[in-house]
Amino acid sequence: MRFQKAQAIVEFAIVLPLFLMFLVGLIYFGFFFADYLTVSNTTRNIAHEVALSENPNVQESINQKTAQVTLISDVFVWKPNESKYLNVGYSSDGKDVVVKSHLDYSSSSYFGKIMKSVNKFSANKNGIDITYTMYRPSGSGP
Repeated sequence: MRFQKAQAIVEFAIVLPLFLMFLVGLIYFGFFFADYLTVSNTTRNIAHEVALSENPNVQESINQKTAQVTLISDVFVWKPNESKYLNVGYSSDGKDVVVKSHLDYSSSSYFGKIMKSVNKFSANKNGIDITYTMYRPSGSGP
C-alpha cells in the first residue's frame, strides 16, 4: 500500500509539468489568435470605410480607428501609423480598395522568438500578412 502512494506521487510529478506546459501553451495560443483577430477586424473595417468614403484623404479617420486598437499579448508588434504595418491602396483599375496589414513577431516575447525560428523556412518569416480587398461602389472615393 505504501509503495502505491509513492508511485502515484512520482506519476503526478511527471505529469504535472507537462500538463502545465500544455495549459500555458493553450492560453498563449489564445492570446496569439485574439491579436490576429483584432488586427484582421481592424483591417477589414478600414477597407470598408475607405471603400465607402467620399473623402480621398481618410488617413485621419484611419489614425483615429487604429489609435484605439491594443493587442493583448506581446507576441506581435503592430504600429499602424507606419506604412510597413498598415498600407491602404487601390487596385490597378481603381475599382477596389486594398488594405494590407503586417504583424511582426516580437523579439521580446518568448513565443515570438519561437515563431521566428519555426518560420525560417516559410515565405514570410518575420510575421503575418493580412490583406483585404473590398469593392468600391461607383461614385465613392477618389
